[in-house]
Amino acid sequence: MSAFNDLNGIPASGNHFTLTQILRDEWEFDGFVVSDWESMEEMIDHGFCKDMQSVAYKSVTAGVDMEMVSDAYWTELKGLVEQGVVSEELVDERVANILRIKLRKGLFDRAFTQNDRQDVILSEPHLQLTRKLAQQSFVLLKNRDHTLPLSDSLSIAMIGPLADAPRDQMGTWAMDGRVDRVVTPRQAFQERLENDRFHYAPGLSSSRDTSHAEFDVAVTAAEQSDAVVMILGEEQILSGEAKSRAFLDLPGAQAELFAAVAKTGKPVITVIMAGRPLTFAAIAEKSDAVLYAWHPGTLGGPALADVLFGDVSPSGKLTTTFPRTVGQIPIYYNHRSTGRPPLESELGIPTGTPQDPRNFRSDYLDVDFTPAYPFGYGLSYTSFRYDNLVLSSPSMSKTEQIIISAEITNTGSMPGTEIVQLYIQDRYGSITRPVRELKGFQRVTLNPGESQTVSFELNAEQCSFYAMDNTPIIEPGTFSIWVAKDAASGLKGSFRITEK
Repeated sequence: MSAFNDLNGIPASGNHFTLTQILRDEWEFDGFVVSDWESMEEMIDHGFCKDMQSVAYKSVTAGVDMEMVSDAYWTELKGLVEQGVVSEELVDERVANILRIKLRKGLFDRAFTQNDRQDVILSEPHLQLTRKLAQQSFVLLKNRDHTLPLSDSLSIAMIGPLADAPRDQMGTWAMDGRVDRVVTPRQAFQERLENDRFHYAPGLSSSRDTSHAEFDVAVTAAEQSDAVVMILGEEQILSGEAKSRAFLDLPGAQAELFAAVAKTGKPVITVIMAGRPLTFAAIAEKSDAVLYAWHPGTLGGPALADVLFGDVSPSGKLTTTFPRTVGQIPIYYNHRSTGRPPLESELGIPTGTPQDPRNFRSDYLDVDFTPAYPFGYGLSYTSFRYDNLVLSSPSMSKTEQIIISAEITNTGSMPGTEIVQLYIQDRYGSITRPVRELKGFQRVTLNPGESQTVSFELNAEQCSFYAMDNTPIIEPGTFSIWVAKDAASGLKGSFRITEK
């Protein structure tokens, strides 16, 4: 698909370099290229084409085979051929690219069917799988004094605009999702707890609601309960394509709702449903536990109950770095260093003078340079210890591999699953290399007191990168290696890649 954006000033749907020279000639792609939704016509707004005739010409000569939604080919291509501007042979080539795939897929060998697939999609095995996937996607960010898991004997207040919002729970791009089959956290908790031990008050009508009219009802629900589960975040229309936000705080009056409930002094478990990392430092500080639930889908409610009540221990890890504030963006774990990297010993607001320039580094004057939560981060209801990092060899040639292993022990009192991660750093290269690169991960499930050795195979090719001439290269040298819980910790070792 040719995208909406441009590359070096050339929109993707008119880019001969990417669609023909690279895709066809260098990569030998023999499928077909379809434009994104009206991306061809949008080249007029890009300022790359003056009219639809220009759109058709630039797209067909660049390498777009099929047009999606807009109609430049339909209205203009025939005339371009008749004028001799576009050859019939080029049109035949575009058509052949499409027919080749249709024939390969057997689309001309069988009639179209109208089977209703909803019964298959929402079959019991599929529903149980989506429940399991939701359980494993939740990321526990905080659990002060073992607030979680909850006891079934407690009375619980559930508060927040996303506690009973089935469409929002499905997330973005779920147009065909069955809202009537979604089970929300409110429904799951009501089923699990007796009526007199469950108190529900949304507090806000949606995640963007700014009214405080229902705050008193929410506070009363909290006061009547032993603990509070607050379901906050973003509704689905705030996430996904064309849903950029200038600020990443919780929208609407959610922060004020949280503050009102927190004043009751009851333990607060904050669950955030969102399609992106949000910034919520003040809320996290006052919460007893924080669980990031994303938009967990059809059975997200039962999955949440499974985890919060301890039927399943959380095992999810962050697949992106969470900033403390939007001013840190872009922030990502595999960044490159600078000539003046920040120092772990100088967190917070730096000090110094021009004569003693301790603050003349790549950090911030008002927040720590570290993220709120690093890539790969995620807690469990138990704890894990990492010991005995062992490398099968201190070096390898460009054609060899080494085995890296470490012993993982469940040091807590509950069974749990840990996702063990392998990172490397090429310390010196002809091009500066990232401070860490993820090269593998493994799930390991352990009972209390149980240990297991986790091993990774790392070959020299995995340590390669693209040189200045855009060709892959393996450079001899020293590499750091970590077996870690996340991108900011771990057992550290080193190895070398030799010339031979």
